[in-house]
Amino acid sequence: MMDKKKKVDLLSELIQMKSVNGDEKDVAKILKRELDDAGIANEILPFGDNRANLVATLGQGHPVLAISGHMDVVEVDKENWDTDPFKLVEKDGMFYGRGVTDMKAGLAALVIAMIELKEAGTQLNGTIKLLATAGEEVGQPGAEKMTEQGYMKDVDALMIAEPSGYRCVYANKGELNITIDSKGQAAHSSMPKAGVNAVEHLLHVLNTIENKVKQATDGIENEVLGDTVFNIDVIHGGNQINAIPASAQAQINMRTIPEFTNDQLESIFKETIADYNQDTDAQIDYTVTMNTIAITGNKDSSLIRLIQKIGTPYLQNQGMSEEEIKQAKKSAELTGMKFSADEILTMGVSGGTDGSKFLINQPNGFDYTMFGPGNDTMHKDNESLSKPMYFDYIEMYKQLFSQYLK
Repeated sequence: MMDKKKKVDLLSELIQMKSVNGDEKDVAKILKRELDDAGIANEILPFGDNRANLVATLGQGHPVLAISGHMDVVEVDKENWDTDPFKLVEKDGMFYGRGVTDMKAGLAALVIAMIELKEAGTQLNGTIKLLATAGEEVGQPGAEKMTEQGYMKDVDALMIAEPSGYRCVYANKGELNITIDSKGQAAHSSMPKAGVNAVEHLLHVLNTIENKVKQATDGIENEVLGDTVFNIDVIHGGNQINAIPASAQAQINMRTIPEFTNDQLESIFKETIADYNQDTDAQIDYTVTMNTIAITGNKDSSLIRLIQKIGTPYLQNQGMSEEEIKQAKKSAELTGMKFSADEILTMGVSGGTDGSKFLINQPNGFDYTMFGPGNDTMHKDNESLSKPMYFDYIEMYKQLFSQYLK
């Protein structure tokens, strides 16, 4: 069995790998080394420039429980961190480091649980299949490739170790990211008619699209996931105050529900832009940069019921103070999640997971859940994780895997 120091050392080594939207193969090599040492069958599946997925299996036959985590992390603004983001720092009962919550601690906990079950000689009547993916944060190419290669064909249940805290997430929204490019013609700002203002055209078409999306989706909701979310997150255009801008760009992020599909949303962009180009001197085009569907699992599945049974004592053993409970409730409200200090709640969330690619052919009713260590600091400066939660999850996973395959 791994002692606590080795468990921390593995997490520390993973955090040091700067797998920012790429270079996941370096993370996969660390996982492979640990799995090889334990005698667990595994394989690195490379693709692209230093990118890779990893698959590992323990046990044999059905049921097959797929467990998954992604190896990439998001970019950092180092100047906003109190510590080196690519060094695991322990302070006041917390771990700090980029990816410690999203989601290298979850990934490490999955691997350690498999290793300790193997070392203990635990009898498994079925198979644990680890799917460690590349690129979840941008486009989910790793999960897409694994699905295309058939790694989900024999799977009976799927658990992704994304940061849920002591909660069970069984549904999440889809995501549609669209980049709009506007091309104009430069001119001196004193003679605007000699040019074509790319920024003005972009703003006009954005306003029209936003209004049409809100009108089309108004009143359409999913009982678990809520409504469609539309955000203009990035906008660029122009380079100086006295010149008509020749180019402009906007990036839009939408969180989608089954009742109003990604295709329906994209059609609004397509038709609006085509009409606008026809009626004006604009040259506007769009590109879909991410397209994942909403998924809704079975909230009454045997996997979720088992998680609730196993996880409840760990949740209740936290011994949270009244102030900590108050802060946790506030944090949950801000992220659109429910909170309980004594019950493993089930819920849907806006954030997506690799499940959208893994379950592309069976998005509704599958035995699916997201259950992993973490908090609301994912993608934030000074990303953190409770040390006890990390160790708790290793123990919960061991019990979950062995009892699910009992």
